[in-house]
Amino acid sequence: MRLLLIQPSRFRNGRLDQRKRRWLLGMTLPYLAALTPRDIQVEIKDDLLEEITFQEKADLVALTFMSHQAPRAYQLAAGFRQRGIPVVMGGFHATLAPDECQEHADALVLGEAEEAWPRLLRDFQAGKMQSRYQSPKLSDLKNLPVPRYDLLDLKKYKLLNIPSQTTRGCPYNCNYCEVTQVYGGKFRHRPVDEVIEEIKEIHRVTQSDFIYFVDDNFVANRRHAMAIMERLIPLKLIYGCLATANVGDDPEVLDLMAKSGCLHVNIGMESISPESLKAINKKQNKVMDYERQFRALRDRGIGFSVNVMFGLDGDRPDIFETTVDFLIRVKAPVSFMFILAPRPGTKVQEQLLKENRIFDHNWANYCGFKVVYQPRHMTVKELEEGYWRANRKFYSPLAILQRQTPHLFSWHMLPFNLWFAWCVRRRFQPLDYYF
Repeated sequence: MRLLLIQPSRFRNGRLDQRKRRWLLGMTLPYLAALTPRDIQVEIKDDLLEEITFQEKADLVALTFMSHQAPRAYQLAAGFRQRGIPVVMGGFHATLAPDECQEHADALVLGEAEEAWPRLLRDFQAGKMQSRYQSPKLSDLKNLPVPRYDLLDLKKYKLLNIPSQTTRGCPYNCNYCEVTQVYGGKFRHRPVDEVIEEIKEIHRVTQSDFIYFVDDNFVANRRHAMAIMERLIPLKLIYGCLATANVGDDPEVLDLMAKSGCLHVNIGMESISPESLKAINKKQNKVMDYERQFRALRDRGIGFSVNVMFGLDGDRPDIFETTVDFLIRVKAPVSFMFILAPRPGTKVQEQLLKENRIFDHNWANYCGFKVVYQPRHMTVKELEEGYWRANRKFYSPLAILQRQTPHLFSWHMLPFNLWFAWCVRRRFQPLDYYF
């Protein structure tokens, strides 16, 4: 049996987005390949990097995708189904919009794949594949296989930071996020020994010294994270992770992060407006603490980037300038700026639909860079123009200079900042090259 796993690209301004190289390496398809029984021949194709001809030799095709990739995923599915090749869909969008996806697929995998995916494959081989598969319970995260990064052409990725995962789930309930809908409302963690053995195997296969922990909050389970960091020290690798801003309140954790090779922490700051944070139920963020928390990271030589979201219900037209002024003052090395995207399964989508404020239902525009709903305290045009103005100001030559510090990460990020500056001056969103 031949299985083809495809990562769909997306339509950008009506055209299929295709390139020669991608910035970041994804984990999902290599992990699905690892969950696949070894008697099945597996091929992975990235629609962004290589042409899908619909002449590929496959008995079954599987697609996993986010909402902004859904239109292309549906197009790919139609092409293979017209040839009589069954198509399976999974991922966040399929899990949270199953009735829609069912119209385009022969089967769906909803939620986590550890139990459901191998069961689907065995049913397919036996000629009795069902329309939907979902595990009866969440995975305990024990004995997980190592993702099959050996199936990828790693030369096509600009940053060879190899993904690994140590936890799943989140106890927070931010209303723009799908994580709790898919992974549950509490943290589950992998055995420390298994995480370390996976990292060693990843290093052996890829020869990359840079691991990226894709957990939504790497240090949420403090004891678990510290145990992993202690074991990372002798490996002499570098790594990046995601965390909430309050990681800056824990000196012991920060010291161990620095000692164990943490190069970069991505922080979901989202907003400097308490009213806006309340609107998205992000109770864990305290605006008054940001500056101290960021300084604690910088003082230990740990680089950081902050995610910012505009268009929240507490945002008013002055939010763009005040946010950028704050980011310059705290010398944020990098800021990833987004416009709120009310994706399926989120409470914010439910709210906006109830209030009849969503006017654009084209999933391709739910990328975080376009306005698809009516903001509460400004016009659509004010949100669009303010978003680009904030990007241009933050990445202006003067702001880049003002944000520089003596720390090594700050200088490492200088070429990145200059490239962002070039892009946003042309009203092009460089984050398109990440996803």
